[in-house]
Amino acid sequence: MSFKQFFTSVALTTALAVSAAAAQAQAIKVALGTDGFVHMPLFVAVDGGFFKDKGLDVELIKFKGGGAATSGLASRSVEFCSCAIQNSINAKLKGADLTLLGRLVGQYASNVVISQEKATALGLTADTPFEQRLKAMKGLKIAVSGAGGSADFLIRFLGEKAGLSAEKDFTLLYLNSASAILTAFSQGRIDGFALSSPTSDSAILEHKGFTLLDMADGQVKELDGYPSIALSARTQWAKDNPETVKTFMAALSQATTLINEHPEQAMKFVRHRFEGTPDDVYAAAWKSNKHSFPQTPYLSEEDVARAILFLGNVQGQSIPGSAADYMTTMR
Repeated sequence: MSFKQFFTSVALTTALAVSAAAAQAQAIKVALGTDGFVHMPLFVAVDGGFFKDKGLDVELIKFKGGGAATSGLASRSVEFCSCAIQNSINAKLKGADLTLLGRLVGQYASNVVISQEKATALGLTADTPFEQRLKAMKGLKIAVSGAGGSADFLIRFLGEKAGLSAEKDFTLLYLNSASAILTAFSQGRIDGFALSSPTSDSAILEHKGFTLLDMADGQVKELDGYPSIALSARTQWAKDNPETVKTFMAALSQATTLINEHPEQAMKFVRHRFEGTPDDVYAAAWKSNKHSFPQTPYLSEEDVARAILFLGNVQGQSIPGSAADYMTTMR
């Protein structure tokens, strides 16, 4: 499908929705638990005008980590949350009326980067086996963007795979933003971090970083194809506003199609969001994430079942119920 044909198709499918929209677009707020490419379908849907064309005025609000973003959703300050899939499951376990609706990425795309100096000291090279890379986490100071966020869960899981404890064998630091993490990394105040592109790409290309674990490329088999960042809402609100949910998901679907079929145009739409990122780093980030962008934003029960299993393993507990108890499908 050509770019012109794509937008012709979009125009046809959205014509009725646009003509039926109220004079003033419906205001929708979405909480983000972190920075970076893991929210790319949202960015493209906003900047490409897909939400606007469907009568939705979408505002993206950055919180300090996935836990805080999920709390914002539960407290009704936003309509949707784009954060770690585990956050919604955990919140429901604690009594919050939340449900999973979709996915923003189809991969666990928070890469783990350490300094080249530390990698050399540990004897790590591009050919170092996976198991040795995991064990190299011992004694490191590793930053993530927020407690209870996607990267926080990831580092704890990887540590356990190596027989390491985040409370005893390495240090987890919470620095709340990509800029704070990159500054600490460039100044040598941390040994490494786990975060999505373009921060991980910038660390490699501009700050003498070493890729300890390439998550976006599916290097950790248990997490290959894992929907780490999901879209959630309050269950009752979703039931009361089914057309809004369907419209929102349809706009995300258009965005994921554009990302996969016409990435160059998607790159142009969202370039302003990464204006401080050099062109070579921006291009590298898109290249390294090409496998993490989902073909569709819709979740399957298999996706949610994987998240339940992952969360149970990380937290050392059995998660009650089935995938259907934690998700709502609306098309």
